[in-house]
Amino acid sequence: MARFILGKALYLVAVYLMASAALFLAMKAIPEDPIELKFEKFPDPEQIAAERARMGLDRSWAYQYGLFHKKFLSGDWERSLQTGRLATDDVKLFFPATVELSLIAMFLGVFFGSSAALYARVSPGRFNKTIAMSFGTIGLTVPIFWIGLVALVVGSLLLGAFPLGGRFDIAAIPPADRTGFLLIDSLLALDFSSFGMALHHLALPAMCLAVYPAASVSSVLFARLNEPSVNALYTALKARGFGRMRIVFRHLLRVAGAPVVTVVGTTFGALLGGAFLTETVFTWPGIGRYVVTAIIDRDLFVAQYLLLMLIMLVFLVAFLSDVLARWLDVVGESQHEGGSG
Repeated sequence: MARFILGKALYLVAVYLMASAALFLAMKAIPEDPIELKFEKFPDPEQIAAERARMGLDRSWAYQYGLFHKKFLSGDWERSLQTGRLATDDVKLFFPATVELSLIAMFLGVFFGSSAALYARVSPGRFNKTIAMSFGTIGLTVPIFWIGLVALVVGSLLLGAFPLGGRFDIAAIPPADRTGFLLIDSLLALDFSSFGMALHHLALPAMCLAVYPAASVSSVLFARLNEPSVNALYTALKARGFGRMRIVFRHLLRVAGAPVVTVVGTTFGALLGGAFLTETVFTWPGIGRYVVTAIIDRDLFVAQYLLLMLIMLVFLVAFLSDVLARWLDVVGESQHEGGSG
């Protein structure tokens, strides 16, 4: 296990070096000068030269690359051209919204995806299995932004059941910011009206974002539950007189848990790093939408640091899920040997 963790950690370091090098070279490939873009409204050659010297852009590429690492790891990410604040302060402001949306979406995705797979596994009818597994097919093939647009048109414009976007009503006063998560802050303040309002805004984008993880979990779990070894374990446990629900929830899920944990980890990392489409459609004030705005406004240095952060976050979550899946594999193999014996 220690060797496995060490290998994954070295892989994570290699990913960081490759991602940082790719982003650094991409910045150098941009034909426009980021410093001149920063002062395009009031161009002053002396001020531009001083800023280039301050940021080390008048030095060699090797020096600039080392300075890029130093600033990224120390959190010195310059100021945003959009807000005028330090980029790290903007991350603290916008990132909790993305985490809150992703956590709720992940919970819904795992619940509905695993429910569909388990129903397809234990239901006797072929038609029931087809209906349950078609859910996974739709989620993996239909683009997420199209689902979001349809959900917005139907749920908000036609039915009027959900708000058009945002995280909270503009005219309302949100609860005191303690954790950055509106649902938790509302409960801490015992403000159930704000909790309902935040949940109302969160529902539609969370359900939209949950489609992909639900489809991934459903497909992987159903395939795992129908493997010959798992079927043999199911038959052996059933022959011992165990009930169907006990076999599924106490034995099969433990055996089939490792690939599902891997899917959950990689999908959750993707939700954190790639929720910008959903956040853009629903005008959700998260880090994904902030990155998109930074790129559009040519806030290049901030976008560079944020993209590297999101890339590393995706791989870090995948690293943790791989470690947990490895542990579940060991537990599952012992459980399988006990059931077969």
